[in-house]
Amino acid sequence: MTVTADYRTGLKPVWCAGCGNFGLLSALTRRALPNLGIPSHRVLIVSGIGCSSRIPAYVDTYGFNSIHGRAIAIAQGAKLAKPELTVIAVGGDGDLFSIGAGHLPHAVRRNIDITCIMVNNFVYALTKGQVSPTTPHLQRGEGPFLSPQFYPPVDPILDMVSYSASTGASLIAQGISSDVSHLQWLIEEGIKHEGFSYISVLTPCVVFSPPELSSTIREKASYLREGELVELPDSSTEKPWLHDPGNISLALRLAQVPLLEKPLLGIFFRGK
Repeated sequence: MTVTADYRTGLKPVWCAGCGNFGLLSALTRRALPNLGIPSHRVLIVSGIGCSSRIPAYVDTYGFNSIHGRAIAIAQGAKLAKPELTVIAVGGDGDLFSIGAGHLPHAVRRNIDITCIMVNNFVYALTKGQVSPTTPHLQRGEGPFLSPQFYPPVDPILDMVSYSASTGASLIAQGISSDVSHLQWLIEEGIKHEGFSYISVLTPCVVFSPPELSSTIREKASYLREGELVELPDSSTEKPWLHDPGNISLALRLAQVPLLEKPLLGIFFRGK
């Protein structure tokens, strides 16, 4: 562990009060990076465009605030050019899973040693509330979750945990921004893992997401613990099984659990 307990720069974050990005920033700068003891000059954080993409300015490491959707592509290039760097790509659900979604399967199949942190706030927040690929939609007779202010979402949620499992990412995890200690652990595990690590961070937007979304995720969340029974939603017809993060088939089953019925937090899969 390093003596320095904080990797923060002097810049003041401009996020809204209560934004989950503060939790992620704390997990990175005051916990994970100091605990791993990685020198600042050996870390590169690459981001795209969006609220979470401001993070490189607030972390006292090398940083690159790139163009929309291209963080993973640039992170791969940096890691190939400088293998000794610890490379972290940070982006939101719109940035990584809409315009940038085409880069993900290729980063997975190459299994380049970068850690991808996807900050899922369920909306295009920086541009004031448009529907994103992960915005919960209201099916007829169900829900309470409508869109942000502009258009009601009509397409099903794009579940990127399920996508990552199906494409074979070598480490797949999910955390929540309000549990900084758990998020710290996931980030540390992602950085230590030799290969492409995907970490989803659930952080409903405090301005454009309905309050019920945040409370539902917190109240229904369940933690995955190796060797313990997986907690499934009431609607599931499956028999619970012991969690085995080394089993990709079980990870695929976990990824099919509806996010709004039972948000699962922890490491879904850890391969090679």
